[in-house]
Amino acid sequence: MAEISPRFFTTSLLPVYEWLVLKGGRWRKIKLRVRVGYFHHPALGHSLIDTGYFNNDTLRGIVTSPFLSIYRALLRPSTLGHDPLSCSLALLRITRQEVQTLLISHFHADHIGRLRDFPNARIICSRRAWETYRLRSSFKNALSGVFGVLLPEDIETRLSFFEDAPMVEAPYELGRSYNLLNDGSLLVVDLPGHAEGHVGFCFPQLPKPFLYATDSQWLTQAIVEDRMPRFAASLVACDREMLRLSTEKVAIFVRRGGDVLLCHDINSHRYDLDAEGEAQT
Repeated sequence: MAEISPRFFTTSLLPVYEWLVLKGGRWRKIKLRVRVGYFHHPALGHSLIDTGYFNNDTLRGIVTSPFLSIYRALLRPSTLGHDPLSCSLALLRITRQEVQTLLISHFHADHIGRLRDFPNARIICSRRAWETYRLRSSFKNALSGVFGVLLPEDIETRLSFFEDAPMVEAPYELGRSYNLLNDGSLLVVDLPGHAEGHVGFCFPQLPKPFLYATDSQWLTQAIVEDRMPRFAASLVACDREMLRLSTEKVAIFVRRGGDVLLCHDINSHRYDLDAEGEAQT
């Protein structure tokens, strides 16, 4: 059985007011991280969980839509360095060209922004996420933070789905999940609410079961202290009630002894590789 040791690195920082993402938070700006995950497994090779935000090089290769331009102007993410993704992969002594598989948690721009920079990689995502994207208009997708111009033209030839994997019971009441590698080392967990087809990734065979809960919330503190963000922050959710249930599922996992990481949490985690996004006080 192959042992998976995940690693995460920060590729962008997103400044927001703390009170927006934490109930009772202060009127100060904090910098949310945008993480990308990495692991290696014989079945998938060098693999990434999401790709992070697009950078200027990515945008030069596409015809930018007005929807994407508005999105960039509103959020103003700051990219760490010229090519933070490649720099972070270099810490692992691999190149972008060696990445063989991309696991997509959902189709928001900060998670699929650099899909085009991996033209030979296999892409695995939720069938629900993909079908929702295909059936919606460009305008409705844009309102949901999904932009078709970021997707490779040949994506359908490289695409497969989590739902085709057998299902097993995930630890600590996470429920039935997709046994992606057929050896129990990586389980894909449905965590609906934030976006259509949104999933997390559980590594149950680590010394302490670990869940990358992606965008179930912005801050782990909100989950641990039951300080879910205010109404304004919940407006980005596709289903606020399902988001609440997913957050509770993650909270139970933590209370049972599981280890959790969120994509945007501001603090360092044991599986973080990079030093650019230092923990904030």
